[in-house]
Amino acid sequence: MKVYAGAAAVARRYVEAGRGRADDYYLAEDTGIARRFAAAAGRVEELPPLSGDGYEAWVAGLDPETAVSRGRLRDDERAVRFVEVVVNGPKSWSLAAALHPEIAEAYDAAQDRAAGQVIGWLSGHATTRVGPRGGQVQVLVETLEAVTVRHYTSRGGDPHRHLHLQINARVLAAEKWRGLHTVGVRDSLAAVNGIGHAAVVTDPDFRAALAAHGYTVDATGEIPELAGYVGPFSARAAQIGRHRDRYEREWTQAHPGQHPGPALRRAWDARAWADGRPDKVTPQPGEDITAGWLAELAALGHRDPDGPVELRAAPVGALDRDAVPSASSSGWPRSAPPGTQPTSAARPSG
Repeated sequence: MKVYAGAAAVARRYVEAGRGRADDYYLAEDTGIARRFAAAAGRVEELPPLSGDGYEAWVAGLDPETAVSRGRLRDDERAVRFVEVVVNGPKSWSLAAALHPEIAEAYDAAQDRAAGQVIGWLSGHATTRVGPRGGQVQVLVETLEAVTVRHYTSRGGDPHRHLHLQINARVLAAEKWRGLHTVGVRDSLAAVNGIGHAAVVTDPDFRAALAAHGYTVDATGEIPELAGYVGPFSARAAQIGRHRDRYEREWTQAHPGQHPGPALRRAWDARAWADGRPDKVTPQPGEDITAGWLAELAALGHRDPDGPVELRAAPVGALDRDAVPSASSSGWPRSAPPGTQPTSAARPSG
């Protein structure tokens, strides 16, 4: 979990930069960059999406539609803007999504539902402080807002479907906008991780899409049929990233004082994946990026499973009701679960 304190413009640049490379291939023109939600007592409502300007105002603690300040705001560099977690899963899930559009659609929807459950849970458990200094008391928030920003790739350019879920630090309580008690939210990380993991791994549409294409999920959340390709594929993606960095260094040396634009960066992406294909300074369609991923998987020896697998639900009477909660609570906090993983970077994590 990342508690982001800093300039709103920096957060905006980071979010938009994350969409300036491979993720651009998946975006439609003139759409918002962030989905926005309001939640109260567990009920979540989706609001109109935020463009770049609206997102920056939202991070800064302003109403994104009116630019009115939400209460008394700090303007120093330690002012907390939002709390972020990343909703994602094992790399094998993203590989399956790259291979099959039906799995990709179901996986994205499952992540959206997981984010909604996390937002709803936090709206019923997050607190703020009310009262004079020295006499403050903790009270439940009445309304909190959150945004999700979807990315499809890792920084190395390989498949990594994930949501950045950001909880705004300005919350409504006792008829005023106040500061979120971030310590309490951070203490809820195990619960947030558990909710996110359970929501995705048990999502019936996601599991059905996997099964329809012959994939299973083991006790750790991995897809065994694809887990063996994760390491080699990631190593290949790292190699491609090094090629791309080299192109940028060479270009920067040849063009001192200039900065490469998004179209040129997209050309470097395509060139790095294609091992020297001539630059095309035009946006490449998402299908080309996906085709590169599929070619790499084929080169590593991947073949689709022979056929679908049958999903069978365990009878309720066969479950050990005492063992289930103890296994759940003891298993997830020891390592970051597939559903959501904490971030530790000094800026919003990618």
